Amino acid sequence: MSYIPFALLIAAVLGLWLHRNVWIAALSLSIVAAYFTGALQDLAALWIALLAALAWFYRFTREREGKALQLFAGALLFIFALALGLLLLPGFPRTVLVEPVVLSPGAAPYGIGVGFPKVVAGILILGLVNTARVRSSGELAATLRSAAPVFLLTLAAVMACALLLGYVRFDPKWTTLFLLWAPVNLLFTCLSEEAFFRGFVQHELARAIKQPKLAIAISVTASAVLFGLSHFGGGWMYVLAGTVAGFGYAYAYHRTQRIEAAMAVHFGVNAVHFLCFTYPRLA
Repeated sequence: MSYIPFALLIAAVLGLWLHRNVWIAALSLSIVAAYFTGALQDLAALWIALLAALAWFYRFTREREGKALQLFAGALLFIFALALGLLLLPGFPRTVLVEPVVLSPGAAPYGIGVGFPKVVAGILILGLVNTARVRSSGELAATLRSAAPVFLLTLAAVMACALLLGYVRFDPKWTTLFLLWAPVNLLFTCLSEEAFFRGFVQHELARAIKQPKLAIAISVTASAVLFGLSHFGGGWMYVLAGTVAGFGYAYAYHRTQRIEAAMAVHFGVNAVHFLCFTYPRLA
């Protein structure tokens, strides 16, 4: 019973590629189910409703002439979504799916848990603010082909950085835990982080700056650096590796203008890290 809200959250994520009514209905049902199972508590629904209102308000101001109001609305949405994603607001306990285990000798313990804040923020940003997505298998294939060289370069840069820093070592392995890790990482972690840092921060900065070259430089750099800084909980090496990765994900988004490209590169790097290197890091 306790996993029903998260199954509905997955349905809401997938609904983003189906129809607006699908993701709205699934998200609403997931919130109701979460209160019954304890996955949401106290004022959590209020925070989610406020984030939805801020996302709608920003979209409303974006269609108007007043730049000052749009900047104010965007700043509010940025701050509130960031606070939600960093778990600064109460009412969002984490549901543990797998207790921490050591995946290979010398690795720090790793467990799998899921929660509402980040993925809900991602759903609302992609559902209300940045609604551009691939609409056919052919468009998806073209997007992934365009992202493939970016993935290879990003993977090489990130893992070289992590190896040089002594954060990980080459450690190929297989564990059935990957079968649970993969959908959680793609649909919760990658979707939510790419929605915020690329679908909102990078996309909206690029729209706001009128000089094309300057817009690219600032939007890509800002989204990459902020992405790296959001990993401060793992220490400075994690921030550095995250920033390097962020530049790759940002370029994938810039190259294709599709969130699916950034998600694919992000997930690909994470999957290779999981399967071929120390995960999550050396102890």
